[in-house]
Amino acid sequence: MKKWMSVILAAPFAMSLAPSATGAVTSASPKEVQRALDAFVATAPGAVVIVGLVNHGVTRIYTSGTPPAGGPPLNASTEFQIGSITKTFTATLLAEMVQSGKVGLGDPIGKYLPAGAHTPAYNGRQITLLNLAEQNSGLPEMPTNFAPSNPSDPYADYGTAQLYDFLGSYALTRAPGAKFEYSNVGVGLLGTVLANAAHTDYASLVSSGVLEPLGMNETSASITPQIRARLMPGFTQGLTPSPAWTLTGLAGAGAINSSMHDMLLYLKANMEAPSGRLGSTMAFALKPRSDTALAPFMKIGLNWFTNVNSHITWHNGETGGYHAFLGFDRAAGAGIVVLANVASFRVDDLAIHLLAPETNPTAPVIATPPPAVMPHGNSPYVGVYQLSPAFAITIFEDNGILYGQGSKQPQFELTLQSGTTYRVAGVDATITFVRDSAGHVTSLMLHQNGLNIPGTLVKPGRAGPAPRNPSPGPRVLSFANRCAGKRSTTPKRSPCATGMCPHRQLPECQGSS
Repeated sequence: MKKWMSVILAAPFAMSLAPSATGAVTSASPKEVQRALDAFVATAPGAVVIVGLVNHGVTRIYTSGTPPAGGPPLNASTEFQIGSITKTFTATLLAEMVQSGKVGLGDPIGKYLPAGAHTPAYNGRQITLLNLAEQNSGLPEMPTNFAPSNPSDPYADYGTAQLYDFLGSYALTRAPGAKFEYSNVGVGLLGTVLANAAHTDYASLVSSGVLEPLGMNETSASITPQIRARLMPGFTQGLTPSPAWTLTGLAGAGAINSSMHDMLLYLKANMEAPSGRLGSTMAFALKPRSDTALAPFMKIGLNWFTNVNSHITWHNGETGGYHAFLGFDRAAGAGIVVLANVASFRVDDLAIHLLAPETNPTAPVIATPPPAVMPHGNSPYVGVYQLSPAFAITIFEDNGILYGQGSKQPQFELTLQSGTTYRVAGVDATITFVRDSAGHVTSLMLHQNGLNIPGTLVKPGRAGPAPRNPSPGPRVLSFANRCAGKRSTTPKRSPCATGMCPHRQLPECQGSS
């Protein structure tokens, strides 16, 4: 799949969210926050970032960066796309409709599909609404008939007709509920099913069910003229302009546009649950319910991810030119929203650095030094390195540049630090390659968060094109945190679909991620 497929709906980013020794969340000082934001955008012309921090009832908003030519002013009402964070709004709708008796978590999806629509089943076992919200339905990350006519706006021509066609042709390979798999199409389907049950469309349903009750007047699941006038122009991770995405058939997975003003209303409402407006509904959606295979301590509620050790609940999101992160610890009274006009998972690193600096002590930047270039285009380090039964890092070379990619993770560039040690772009981690007495490379050592994790070379390789970018998911190098059972904060990187991002997914770190 192409990168934009992963990007649309981001998510798995579990590793960086590992718990501290005490499990407490601390916030950086105002000066440290501003310094980190300024450094984050300093080398990225046109990039802007806005951060909202809530700490024991005190809210502060920080901004940095100069809007690109023609862009609106950067303030609390500036609009950004939030990608897969939309999934948590869909979860809130599900919770409300369950509590009001309009639908049931155990209802099969076919109950709310048009007459004659086919629904996949496995040995007679039907997909339920709960399966879609826990993302264990057996549906893939992206629909198999996803073939955009316009790569710059890939979801625009994928409507409910295409979604129903996908359901009619897809055969489940396992029983619903058997295994977690981050799924943009699954949550997009959930949004459509709920809208059908309410006899309306998704944009109207989320407006009446969540936005209006919370007073979120600067938020919409469609790009209205008012939102477009305040929408900050977006950029890809490579800092090329990228238009806003339009989602129709998969709207419930990543269609929402919002501002910092409104996202702070949403953050605070979730932090106050079960008190406050929609408090009971939000608490129902937030409650951890099922394993994710991302890490033993990473659970999923209704689309919300929670680290049950650090007590941080979170979701991220990305579209072609935007990235967003929302996370909080209700018990500690700390929360954060980060909105940026660059489709970079480094926004997640920034969020964790600010919310829990002891977990991610190094402030990230959008732009990094150029990657290491192999003198003769033939690196001795290429190959597959096994770090655990379920997690490996593939090192490959493309056009003389060295890259790495973890299991179900996005690829990353490697920059030579010294000797055989390389710095991982965008993450506070390094990789050292180990040779035997004859000079042959036999393993690598991943250094992150004070941990040294070995990986054995199990499949030597040759320089060549990069492997396919996965759909959205959490990031690889949170692996060190997760495996140690310490705090881990990095979710999968594909949009959240890529990660759209619909969709990044968390790495499948076996037993210890």
